Amino acid sequence: MVYNAMKLFMEINPQLFDDCSHDYNELQASAESRERARKSKWDKLVEQANSVKSGPGAPTAATGRGTSVKNEPDSLTQDSQKRLDALKLHDEAGIANKQVSVS
Repeated sequence: MVYNAMKLFMEINPQLFDDCSHDYNELQASAESRERARKSKWDKLVEQANSVKSGPGAPTAATGRGTSVKNEPDSLTQDSQKRLDALKLHDEAGIANKQVSVS
């Protein structure tokens, strides 16, 4: 079935099929390097999270120097928290309405 779909696609627009095939082959060839880059980014995030967890001014593993961490939440964090609180209120109201209608 997949073979028939590919054959049909190739017959309808051979240039687009060749372009897509070329892009797919390049993507597959670079998969290993993308995975290494992804792992490196995650490792950096874990390191940053651990340094924040250990408290402001604690030495980091990479530099050995203290870090300055802001104790005040940024506007994006505050906005996200407000959205979560609003969702919780809506969820609780929905649960309360369901309980009333069931009773």
